[in-house]
Amino acid sequence: MKILVIYPGANWSPYDVAVGYEAALRALGHEVIVFDYHTQYRFYKQYLAWLCETQGMTFTRDAALLLASERVAIACMDQNPDVILNVMGVALHRRAFIHTHLLGIPMALILTESPYMDRFQAEIVNRGFVRLVFTNDKVSVEPLHEATGVSVVYLPHSYDPARHYPHEVGEEAQTDVFFYGTLWPERKALLDAVDWTRYHAYVAGTTFDRNNENPPVIQNEYMALWYSGTKIALNQHRTVEYDGGTVKDAYSLGPRAFEIAGCGAFQLCDDARPELYEVFGDSVATYHDAADLQGQIEYYLAHDAERKEMAAEAHRRVAPCSFLHRAQEILMPAIDEML
Repeated sequence: MKILVIYPGANWSPYDVAVGYEAALRALGHEVIVFDYHTQYRFYKQYLAWLCETQGMTFTRDAALLLASERVAIACMDQNPDVILNVMGVALHRRAFIHTHLLGIPMALILTESPYMDRFQAEIVNRGFVRLVFTNDKVSVEPLHEATGVSVVYLPHSYDPARHYPHEVGEEAQTDVFFYGTLWPERKALLDAVDWTRYHAYVAGTTFDRNNENPPVIQNEYMALWYSGTKIALNQHRTVEYDGGTVKDAYSLGPRAFEIAGCGAFQLCDDARPELYEVFGDSVATYHDAADLQGQIEYYLAHDAERKEMAAEAHRRVAPCSFLHRAQEILMPAIDEML
């Protein structure tokens, strides 16, 4: 099958989803064409900014999105794919959905921001001639189907064994405790309540850092080194939507849970997601609040053998959660049925 994969409009975690499924689909023998929407959007944004600065021209706020999205139709006319796999999709202009629909090419959409952005994601589906939707949280399947009328399939987050595996690392990546990620308000409040001076810890993010004034930005491709080098890798799921609401009934794990386990690291995770126990059983330790987090860190730093045994079991359990397995068992069967 010839598949056009549209990369998301940002170079962060959804980009890894596109990379993972691109490689998985190639491994399954499909012909994959990549449309790097992020690069197209960045080019047009800079070009229009140059026109505004040098030529005094003005454009609408979504002009760069529109121009980048129109390139999708050109790619489809050049390549004539059997299906379009649109990763995330929230930054794609409606024109791209209309053009590909008029070309008669069915589109499947992989949503990566459930359940935080389900209202907005439903709007994207409703305005866009999407034939099939994959969502990353089990609790979002029925609400998204009811809001859109489109078939919705649960596609759990995954990891890439070619990237997330146990690495040998030097002292620079060895820590007692490691966390790096976006510091949403509830996550920042939790981390601020823990006394990190007791440990050799690297706990940082995009809005603050406890170790130095100018922390290096750790790109996704290097996270595996830090996971491999730490004794305890923290994982804390979000509870706040982008618009400030809460998501108390979120069910499924984020990608960090699978990536940490893939690296063979010991994971200390919040206890908010029921899927954690379905996937990992007792091989991942949990905490409920900041005081519990501090206590669990103290306990597992003092119990090396137990920590390593749990990490090995989590690594064994995560094996069937790779992009390749998801593509073979969930993604492609659903696409085949859609076609």
